[in-house]
Amino acid sequence: MKNISEFFKRIGGIQAKQIALRASIQAAVKESIGLEIPLGDISVRSGSVTLKGLSQSARSVLFIHKLKILTTINDLQSIEKITDIR
Repeated sequence: MKNISEFFKRIGGIQAKQIALRASIQAAVKESIGLEIPLGDISVRSGSVTLKGLSQSARSVLFIHKLKILTTINDLQSIEKITDIR
């Protein structure tokens, strides 16, 4: 049986990877279209990024530059392959 410190270390590592992934998504969007998205509004599930709290005009610009943003995200990080933005 593993002790509790190993459990918390593993959970902390998973959280750190998720924060790093969301930070790279935030940086890629800012670099590509100049839009600052808070880390709390970014969620990733199964290679798909969901952005909350964006205006319709911001979403339109985001989807126009979608392929460029996806390429930039995957170049910045190697944690998870991102395939879609919603």
